[in-house]
Amino acid sequence: MAVTFADIERADLERATSVIDLQRFNSAAPTLNNTPSVSRNSSPTRKKASRSSTPSPTQANNEVMDSKDGFDTVSRYTTDELDMAWMGGVIITCFFTSGLIDAVAFNSWNCFVGMQTGNTIFTALGLGGLPTQAHEQQFVKSFVAIGSFCAGTIFFNIMHRIPTGLHNRPTSRKRMIFVLSFLVQTMLVVIAAALVTVGVVSNQPFIIGQFSSGSHITGEVSNDHRNYMDLLPIVLLAFGAAGQVCLSRVLSLIELPTTVLSTLYHDWTGDLLATRQSWRQSSSVKDFVLVHGRRQNKRLFAIIALFAGGCVGGEMYKSKVGMAGALWLASFLKGSVVVTFALWRKQREEVDELEH
Repeated sequence: MAVTFADIERADLERATSVIDLQRFNSAAPTLNNTPSVSRNSSPTRKKASRSSTPSPTQANNEVMDSKDGFDTVSRYTTDELDMAWMGGVIITCFFTSGLIDAVAFNSWNCFVGMQTGNTIFTALGLGGLPTQAHEQQFVKSFVAIGSFCAGTIFFNIMHRIPTGLHNRPTSRKRMIFVLSFLVQTMLVVIAAALVTVGVVSNQPFIIGQFSSGSHITGEVSNDHRNYMDLLPIVLLAFGAAGQVCLSRVLSLIELPTTVLSTLYHDWTGDLLATRQSWRQSSSVKDFVLVHGRRQNKRLFAIIALFAGGCVGGEMYKSKVGMAGALWLASFLKGSVVVTFALWRKQREEVDELEH
């Protein structure tokens, strides 16, 4: 078969094309061989997840600073000095609570837990064998109440004097101390109410000539029945009553002791002579009530509050809730004071302090 010139030229062109393709392939091969292999661990998504799982030093420092700022905020809030405005309302509540507790305590235990003036007289008479119809050891309850009140006075004064020193008068109004003081008082009343509720102490009207009157659990008692467990709630309630008086001293409201009324009756009645002068100095009825006659009004409200507390305590004692119900109400009022102090407005900054 004859080979033409065209066939030879076509074959040369095909060889040249094959050589060119081979050169292109060889030039591209090193690039492919030098390309780094992409592993799973080096994927962008995995790197991003790794960075997010391990916090950076900056993020860790920010978290520590945020935690420290939160602690400092709580610390400042608990150590804030409370504003004195409207503190008289808390004192009035304490007067009502005193009347409520003393009313039911006297009905069952024939002694007071807040008014130590009456207990002093009862103790003095008891040491002399009087009254003749009373039990020979009846005065022990009054004496224990006085001692417990004095112990509570030391305890609450130490608590309020910690910021200023034990040798100084308690003048600090830090939120934490006020809350802690009434929290302790609340727990004492709660324990006393629980003892009365379960019937381990006397909660029936006292019987002349007997030390204990019995409870709804024990029922009738013998003539010489002596339940010395009655002294436990007396100790608790008298100890807590000292906290109220300490509060009035811290707030410089000495004329409102929260437990007795003798000085209040004297001061309120005596200052009636100055009512006309106070009225003349007032520009309006509002000015008279809130400014010039404010002290007199607080005295009057305190007297009414103690009287009302005694009335409520007496009515509750006669009702189905009895003595226990009155004590549970008192514990609720004490607890409400705890919440009130926790939310109370702090003392306002002075204008000159704001300027500096």
